[in-house]
Amino acid sequence: MFEDWEILPYWLFLTAIVSAARTFQCYLPATSNRIMRILYSNSNFRETSALAAREFGSWSFLSCIVQINAGLNPHHSGAYITALWSFIIFLAHFAFERIAYNTVGGRGLLAAEILAFVTFCWMCYARAYYLDFSTEADTRAPLIHPHKGQPIPMM
Repeated sequence: MFEDWEILPYWLFLTAIVSAARTFQCYLPATSNRIMRILYSNSNFRETSALAAREFGSWSFLSCIVQINAGLNPHHSGAYITALWSFIIFLAHFAFERIAYNTVGGRGLLAAEILAFVTFCWMCYARAYYLDFSTEADTRAPLIHPHKGQPIPMM
């Protein structure tokens, strides 16, 4: 359905922009505590601190980098699978916090979870289009030895 348009990389850029915005919010002292209170609204304030906000900001920035890399290289299996796993980790973390600890809540987080779930499903659906495993080994350029300039034999 969406294969002809190739809009998944643009969607990954959009999610990366959201992750980058979340990163900046988590590192600003004025908004970091508010962000953590919104995300983990069912927990008490002692469990959510500025340190936790900065850690969440670092995690969001790493997700941003992974999503940009997958958006730039959607046909590269390493970039694609890593982005897919970043959405799995996001969903698993917040599902575990929601079910096991009952610390997360709010409509904003639910929207982020829906966005991550839709992206995860879309990436699973489009995986065969972006990653053609049957020809990937044949079209790969051989590794070149940095000093000898000759191809390194593959085992």
